[in-house]
Amino acid sequence: MYIPMPIQESTKISKIMTKKLETVGSSSSAQEVAIRMRDKQVSSIVVMDDRYGIPLGIVTERDLARKVCVTDKNSTQLLASQVMSFPLITVNADSSSSDAADLMLKNKVRHLLVVSKDSDQNMDKNEALEDKDLIKPVGIITATDFIKFSVTADTDSDKDVNEDNKTEKILEYYRNDSNHS
Repeated sequence: MYIPMPIQESTKISKIMTKKLETVGSSSSAQEVAIRMRDKQVSSIVVMDDRYGIPLGIVTERDLARKVCVTDKNSTQLLASQVMSFPLITVNADSSSSDAADLMLKNKVRHLLVVSKDSDQNMDKNEALEDKDLIKPVGIITATDFIKFSVTADTDSDKDVNEDNKTEKILEYYRNDSNHS
């Protein structure tokens, strides 16, 4: 059995995250979300506000199974905003892998939206967000991303000599959670 080396605590999330971020509008149907997830081969989709274009929540395969399939509701009539999990838990792209692992465990979530702060020089000066940093979604991180990184890390600098076991804690949480689901 392969036991992956733990990820170095200083490894930034931007190095581990999945940059392939799929989004849908909040008025998309649950069926449209499921089709998009299938076609794009992703396990989650970020739901964006139709009017303001900001992230509102996330729809995961688990959300679809628990909120649509088992309730026998019509997936063409349920909206993404009715199925999504929220509040959306985010982590900064510059945060350490340890910080992300802590957030996942603390909030009992399997997906974190990765964001970066981005100043928008083209913003209208009359807008309420004037002179403030905008939160820009740049990716997503899941427990699978931690595993992929630890398996594919090919240099000693990518592996933790001091054994930070946060990754193992996440995996143990999911093993236990799946036994009770």
